[in-house]
Amino acid sequence: MFKSSEAAEEAFYAAFSMSRLDDMMRVWAADGEPVCIHPGGPRLSTIAEIRESWGLIFTDSLPRSFNLRGRIISGESNQRVHLLEENISVPGTSFVAPPVLATNIYRLSAAGWQMVLHHASVAPQSLHLEGASTPSRPHLH
Repeated sequence: MFKSSEAAEEAFYAAFSMSRLDDMMRVWAADGEPVCIHPGGPRLSTIAEIRESWGLIFTDSLPRSFNLRGRIISGESNQRVHLLEENISVPGTSFVAPPVLATNIYRLSAAGWQMVLHHASVAPQSLHLEGASTPSRPHLH
């Protein structure tokens, strides 16, 4: 399906930005032990729990714009770890979410590269974009 961990990550953020649940779930490995931890949320460790969580996030149908920074990729030929900072905004509004630090792990299988872990947490206050407004907004991540 995805020929590289970078292609899987591109599909992940495209699905995320457009609130497309089926596209999001194509990125995830349905076998094994996938794990998803949203900022401030519990550890989700089944594909059903992960699907439900993204479904709830996508209920607002907000288009999201991502500015991804500081990406570091490491790993072996069959498993890659991506560390990055997500800066999320909502086009057409003044909303800018606080920066989120994310760890995404992808595994290569017969189906191609797929996500096995997404762990995101709000970055420390010192990483907020200067002058950015950060009002409370449910389900951005």
